[in-house]
Amino acid sequence: MKTVNFIFGIHNHQPVGNFDFVMEYAYRHSYLPFVEVIEEFPNIAISIHFSGCLLEWLEDHYPDYLDRVARLVQRGNVEILSGGFFEPVLAVIPDADKVGQIKMMNDYIRKRFKFEPKGLWLTERVWEPYLAKPIAEAGIKYITVDDYHFLGTGKLERDLTGHFITEEQGKTLSIFPINQKLRYAIPFKDPQETIDYLRQYATEDGSNAIVMADDGEKFGVWPGTYEVVFEKNWLRDFLKILDQNSDWIKTRTFSDYYNEHSPRGRIYLPTASYFEMSEWSLPWEAGEKFDDLVREFEHQERSAEVKPFIKGGIWRNFLFKYDESNWMQKKMQYLSDRYHRIDPASLTSAKKKDLKIARDHLWRSMCNCAYWHGIFGGLYLPHLRHAIYTELLSCEVILNKIERRKAFHIEKLDIDADGSDEILVTAGNLHLAFAPHRGAMMNEFSLLDKSYNVLNSLKRYKEAYHRKVTAAGKESAGGSIHDNVMAKEAGLENYLKYDKYPRKNLVDHFIKPEITLDQFRNGEYYEDSDFIDGKYDIEIDLKGKKLLFYRHGWVNWQKFAVQKSVRVEDGGLKIEYCLENLGDKTDHFRFAPEFNFAMLGGETPDRYYMADNSRLKESALNSKGALTSTKSMSVVNEWDKFKLTVTAAKADEFWYFPIETVSLSESGFERVYQSSVIVPLFDVELKPGETRAIQLELQVDNL
Repeated sequence: MKTVNFIFGIHNHQPVGNFDFVMEYAYRHSYLPFVEVIEEFPNIAISIHFSGCLLEWLEDHYPDYLDRVARLVQRGNVEILSGGFFEPVLAVIPDADKVGQIKMMNDYIRKRFKFEPKGLWLTERVWEPYLAKPIAEAGIKYITVDDYHFLGTGKLERDLTGHFITEEQGKTLSIFPINQKLRYAIPFKDPQETIDYLRQYATEDGSNAIVMADDGEKFGVWPGTYEVVFEKNWLRDFLKILDQNSDWIKTRTFSDYYNEHSPRGRIYLPTASYFEMSEWSLPWEAGEKFDDLVREFEHQERSAEVKPFIKGGIWRNFLFKYDESNWMQKKMQYLSDRYHRIDPASLTSAKKKDLKIARDHLWRSMCNCAYWHGIFGGLYLPHLRHAIYTELLSCEVILNKIERRKAFHIEKLDIDADGSDEILVTAGNLHLAFAPHRGAMMNEFSLLDKSYNVLNSLKRYKEAYHRKVTAAGKESAGGSIHDNVMAKEAGLENYLKYDKYPRKNLVDHFIKPEITLDQFRNGEYYEDSDFIDGKYDIEIDLKGKKLLFYRHGWVNWQKFAVQKSVRVEDGGLKIEYCLENLGDKTDHFRFAPEFNFAMLGGETPDRYYMADNSRLKESALNSKGALTSTKSMSVVNEWDKFKLTVTAAKADEFWYFPIETVSLSESGFERVYQSSVIVPLFDVELKPGETRAIQLELQVDNL
C-alpha cells in the first residue's frame, strides 16, 4: 500500500510583557483545549514548541497544564521542540547568546518534560546561512522553515518531501520544509482537503514526509477560529480523519522521521523568512508595489509559478525601516558586549548571582515581537516595547553596579551603527543618549530606578497597508488573519498622519508664526530651517556635567547659529539655547523645542497633564490644546509614580497633543497611543547680529 508521512507541528508563544488577560485568553481558547483534544488521540503524533516566555507564565499560573503535556510526551506521541528560550530572532543576537538561549531551553525541556530535544523552532523562520553553526553547536540536529526558503534555491514543490542537510564551516544541520498550502488550509478548510492533498505524495516506499507547522494561536485565538476549531470541532474531526486513514497516513514527529530517514540531499538556503515577511519588511512604497505584483500574478493564476522568483525584503530590513527597533536592538547588543566582557571568575559569589540575573534580563530583552511589525501589532504596541526596555534597563543597572561605574559617566560611541557617534550619559538615576549628528536630539531618557524609558516613543510611519484603511469594515471575516480587512473603529483614515522627524526630546523646530497647532501636530507645514536634523559639534565638560552643542546653519534662508547646552543636575536637566542671527535681515519665527513622553496610555485616570502644578480640566494624555500665560507643563504617571515637568518661564505659549498611530493587528486596523508631546513656543524676532537666550528645565520628581 502506498503511504505518506505527515508531520504536524505547532508553535505556542506569548511575548515578554504581554498583558496577563491576553495570556489567560490564549490559554483558555487555544493552549488548554488543544491539549484536551490531543489527549483523546494516543496514536496521532505531534510536535509542539513553547516559547520560554510562555513557559514561565504557565509555570506560575498553570503548572498542572505542563504536567499534562509532560504525560503526553511520556505517552510517546508528542515531541517538544527547543528554541531560543525567550524567542529571539537568532540572526540578530550575538552568537554567545544564541547558543546560551538554546542550551537554556534544552535544559528546561530535559528537566520539565523528561525529553531530549534534538529539533528547534526557528523564530519567525528567519534563516541566514551562518546560523547552521551556532544552532548545531547548541546540540540541535534539525529545524523547520517554510518551503519558500527552498523554492528560492530552485527546488520544486514535488522535491520537498523530507529533510535536507546544510552546513556552515563543517557544522551540519538538517532542515525540514513547511508546506505553505497546508499552512493556509489548516484549520481554515475542510479536513478532507488536507487528506486529498497528502494522497498525491503517498508512495510504495513510504519515505515522503509533508510538514505543516505553524502558530498554535491559529487554533482558537485568531479571530473566528475558536468557534471553528473547538465549538464546531474542526480539530477533533481533523484528528479523527487522520486516525481513520492511519493505514496510509503515518503521523510522525520530526524526531521519528529524522531518526528513520536520511536527508534528501545537501542544501544551502538563502536568507529568508516566510513569504509574508518579505512584504512586511519592505518600506511602504516598495511594499505597495510588492503587494500589487503578487496580486497581479494571483489574478493571472501564475502565483505558484513565479513566487519562488519574487524576492521582497529580509527581516533585518526592520532595523532600517524603524529607527526605534534599531535602537532597541543595538542597545541590546551593547549590553551583551558589556555582559560578556565580565569575567565571572573575578567576581564574589554575590556578584556572580547578580551577573546571572543581569543575563536573564538581557536574554528576555531579546524577545522578538517588539522589534518588528507585520500582521501583528508588534513594534507598534507600546507595552511590548516597554517590556523590552524594562529588561534592558534592569540589566544595565546591574552591570553598572558590577562594573562600579561612577555616578556620572559619559561614553562616546556609535551605538546605533549609523556611522556617527552618540553621547551616552549616566548621571545618578538618569540614563540619556544624544545624537549630535541628528539635531543634537535626545533619543533616550531613561529612569534607571524604574527601568522606564520615557522616550519609548514611535513616530507615525506610512505603511503599505494604509491604503486599505478607508475600505476596511468593522466586521471580522473569520478564518485566516492574512485575508481579513477590518477596522476596530470608524474614521481611522482621519488619523493617517506621518512624521518627518523622530518623536524624541530636544527636537528643535523653527516655524512660521502663522503655523497652527493642528498643522504642526499633523506635520502639514514646511520647516524653513536645517537645524532640526543637522549635524552639531560638541564639547563635553565633565567637571560641570555639561554638554555643549553648537552649529551654524540657516533659518528662513538666512545664516544662523544655535548653541544648545544641557547640564545634568539632581533629578533633571537645565537646558539653555543661544540663538544668533548671522544674516543681513531681521529674522522672525517661532522657536519650538519638542518634548515627547511615552506614558503607555492616552486615556487612563492615573496619567494626565498638569500646567503650573494644577491638573488640566481636560487632562487626558490623548487630549490636545494650547496654553498661554503658562510657565510649566507636566505629565504625571501615578502608576509608575513619577512626574516629568518642562519649565519654560518665558514661553509665549505651550502646545500639547498626542501621537497616535494607525497600525495593523490580527484583529484589524487600530489606533494606538504612542506618546504625549509638549512644545513650549517662543516668538523670536532677531535683527542682524542679535542673539536670544532661552532657558528650559526638564525635571523628574518621584511621587
